[in-house]
Amino acid sequence: MNKTNGKKETLHLATQSGWYRFERRGEEWQQAQRALTYWSLTCLAVDPEEPQLVYAGSEHSGLFLTRDGGAHWIRSNPNVPKLMLFSALALPGTVMVGTIPSAVYKSKNGGGWEEMEGVRIGSKGATFPPSPELQSRTRYLAVDPAAPARLYAAIEVGGLLLSDDGGKSWIAANEGLTDPDVHEVLPCERKPGMVFAACGDKVFRSFDRAAHWEEITPPSHDYGMSLAEDGNGVVYLGSARGRPNTWLRESGADAAILRSRDAGSHWEPVVAGLRGGVMSMCSNPNGRGILAGTSDGELISVDDSSSRVIASGLPCITSVALGG
Repeated sequence: MNKTNGKKETLHLATQSGWYRFERRGEEWQQAQRALTYWSLTCLAVDPEEPQLVYAGSEHSGLFLTRDGGAHWIRSNPNVPKLMLFSALALPGTVMVGTIPSAVYKSKNGGGWEEMEGVRIGSKGATFPPSPELQSRTRYLAVDPAAPARLYAAIEVGGLLLSDDGGKSWIAANEGLTDPDVHEVLPCERKPGMVFAACGDKVFRSFDRAAHWEEITPPSHDYGMSLAEDGNGVVYLGSARGRPNTWLRESGADAAILRSRDAGSHWEPVVAGLRGGVMSMCSNPNGRGILAGTSDGELISVDDSSSRVIASGLPCITSVALGG
């Protein structure tokens, strides 16, 4: 694995037509590999202690994994009991996946799967309006960097659930969260206790690990899709103007990447006028700025002073993650 200052220098992409691997060579990113092209992938997760162990969740075929950074892929055996996956979280030696209908399953060291029943119970009654027959979905999973036993599950559409015991039990954490259409949740590493939530109509922050929420929606963009924190604690938000059913217009999503240096009190647009929605973001390897993937197949790099398109013409990018 190539490293600079101890940071991972390989970028993994999940798309609606398989997996891509990009490698950093100098200041440039170059496509190095592609696989799983038959499958529509929905999520990615990289083991924090083994960066060449990468998980890719699919829309209808469960979970795939590689132990060598993508040189060889296998299907999880046994596979997840529910094969429609939408989110994944890798912890040391463990992977958790969120499914449709909303549930979470956990597997340790490649063994069998155990359902974290509190998520299914806690999201009971939630609905997914664009397609009610699918019920709700576990849209995103996250872990608190300062408290590894604290987990967050974003339910679309059913609010936020949290666990303080590694997933054994879950409770609702929706005080002040007036939009239950939670797309992504970001527990900050540089600001312990600070959590952000990007939702279908609003954006929120919490200073007390999701015990209380307040709205901080940027006036220019309301459809929050993705969040990231760089190595300096700067928070980035990927947001569109309106829900996807409006993206048929000439301007598409009319999305933007916005940046906040004051914990969301003020948002500064960094990239605007994107036709594709900003589906996923992660910190740059050098810790300055972020990498973002859009539904229009653009891979974008944003740093302190500028932004540039790394690649375009890819399938819809659903997830980006640094790994080995």
